[in-house]
Amino acid sequence: MALEYSQEDIFPARIGYTIDKEFDYKDSLVEWILKYKEDNPSVKVSNVGGWQSRGNFYQEEESFRPFMDKIWKQISSTVDNYAEDLELRHLITNNHVLKLMNIWVNVNTPGSFNHVHVHPGSLLSGVLWVQYPEKSGHFIFRDPNTMNNYCLGLNVHEVVPTEGTMAIFPAFVPHNVDLNESEGDRISISFNLDID
Repeated sequence: MALEYSQEDIFPARIGYTIDKEFDYKDSLVEWILKYKEDNPSVKVSNVGGWQSRGNFYQEEESFRPFMDKIWKQISSTVDNYAEDLELRHLITNNHVLKLMNIWVNVNTPGSFNHVHVHPGSLLSGVLWVQYPEKSGHFIFRDPNTMNNYCLGLNVHEVVPTEGTMAIFPAFVPHNVDLNESEGDRISISFNLDID
């Protein structure tokens, strides 16, 4: 008997990252977010403790426009690289446009976290890590097929956030944020994208 083994891993979920190596607007963005947080109540979605803005707050806040312009440039660049060898590239370059479905701010204060969740109704989701004190909560991706393949391999991918880094991923991928065990605020901006 002459047996030869081969394998392929199929249906991977792609996560794309970009880092703004300068991130020169961080301090003014944090200042804007903390002021906005003081003046606006939190919504509760996946967050346990902490504060979360309502979605699409930026449409009513002209003072956020300079930040939104920079964030959109990073989103566009990240998606451009993400889509390089996917059908998504064809759609974006042939009469379809990338559409921002919603965007919101998360301030995870000490002792807060986010439950496992997904973002239905969107193609891609993303996060920009704005402020990350050490031990303020890793970002955890979970295999969407965990219930069916619990013994076939790793089903969790842990990301240690870096300030100025953006991650984009399929909206169906479950994810959560670990407990903020630091003494500072963990700040991120999350968003959902689709094509129109």
